[in-house]
This record gives sequence, C-alpha cells and structure tokens, in this order.
Amino acid sequence: MMISGSLAVGTSADIFDVDLFETSSSTIQNLQARGAKVICYFSAGTSEYWRPDYNQFTSTDKGSELPDWKGEKYLNLRSANVLRIMKARIANAASIGCDAIDPDNMDGFTNTNGLGLAAADSTLFMRALAAEAAKYGMSTGLKNAQSIIASVADVVQFAVNEECKMVTKDCGVYDEFIAEKPVFHVEYVSSHSGNTIRSNYDGYQGMTSDEVKAAYCLKDDPTQAARFSTIIKTLALDDWVLYCDGKSAGWE
Repeated sequence: MMISGSLAVGTSADIFDVDLFETSSSTIQNLQARGAKVICYFSAGTSEYWRPDYNQFTSTDKGSELPDWKGEKYLNLRSANVLRIMKARIANAASIGCDAIDPDNMDGFTNTNGLGLAAADSTLFMRALAAEAAKYGMSTGLKNAQSIIASVADVVQFAVNEECKMVTKDCGVYDEFIAEKPVFHVEYVSSHSGNTIRSNYDGYQGMTSDEVKAAYCLKDDPTQAARFSTIIKTLALDDWVLYCDGKSAGWE
C-alpha cells in the first residue's frame, strides 16, 4: 500500500495498492509482468484540491472538511455529478491497466460530514462503483466502512482495512467476509528504524518493538492472524513496509 514516494518495482509483494493519479501505466505493466496484481487507490468519498479533476466538483457536491486532512472535504454521494466524476476515474484506472480499484472514504456517514449522509448512501454508491468497475473487468474493494460490509459483500471482491486492531478494535466484523474473500489489513506505527518500530497509542508507548509488532499482527488471535493479510506502515504511506509473516522490513 503506497500513495507517496517512489515505487520500488523490484519488491517481491504479490499485490500493490497504489495511487491512481501518481502511478504510471508503465509502472503497472512492470509489476504485472512479474505476476503482481495492482489495486488503484482514489478517494471516492472526499474531494482533494490537488487532484486534476477537482474543479469538476460543484459547491453543493462538497460538505465539511475532514478535521485531520486539510483541503479535503466530504462529497455528497447522492450527487449525479460526483458519480460521473468517479466513473471517469474508474475509466482512467482501466486505461492504465489497474486490476482493481480501492475507493476510499466511504465511511463519511460515521463522521460530521455536513451533508446528512447515511449508511444507505455509501451502500448505494459503493454498489454503483463496483458495477462500473466490473464493466472494465476490474475488481472492487471496500475500504474500511465496516458497518456496510454485509450490504456490499456480494459486489466487492476484497476489503482493505486500516487499524481495526489499534483504533476501531473491530477486526472480528470481517469473520464472515474473510471466509470467502481476502482482507488486506494495515496498522500504522509512529516511527521506525529498520525492523524496530514504536507506537504512541495509549498502553503501547512502553512496549518493545516485538511486543508492538505482535499486537499489530493480531498474534493474540492466531486464527484471525492467519486469515488476514497484514502489513505495518507509517501514515506517510511511503515505500517502507514491515511484514507480519517473518519477512524483514522492506520497501514497496
């Protein structure tokens, strides 16, 4: 999973989750030539002022700004214009060779969004995105938004989760889903030096690196740990990664 920095195509990962706007078709082709699958990330539930299609959003399409992400506002998922823009992004993903899409920020209904969004809005929007991606032969994943997973499980092929262990503490919500489909799970560390990691979460500040890794990698639930595909990253989502399967820290 990476949305910043330079992608090291020599990494041995089987699946790459990359930024739709920052990854070239040639990079995707190089990854696929070695047998990797490429998931292309974009924010479907928020506007980002730095994206090339930002000016296509109208003032009524945009709601409240995300408190932790300056310049990013929730989008009205009921807007035909917003859906049109996202369909164009999906077409772009297909044109550069993405195997799947990872539409982010489908959980606006759980936050103060300024648009009166409800879970049903996210469900309908996700189903529309998945149907559009399927037209191009691409898969679709649900990013977070755990509370709607049951209502979209029949149209998505995988899930991407951030911090169900350390923040939302609800990894178990995927138990039924993961019996048939993969969950790509990432937990974030505060800092790292090679294989040594640190966490600033309450109760974890005094832990050793190995203890933090064990917690992040779900080692307290071996069955869950074996079924999730878990990696450890920093919030910068650059090319540093630490694996849970015994591999050393690497770059992807």
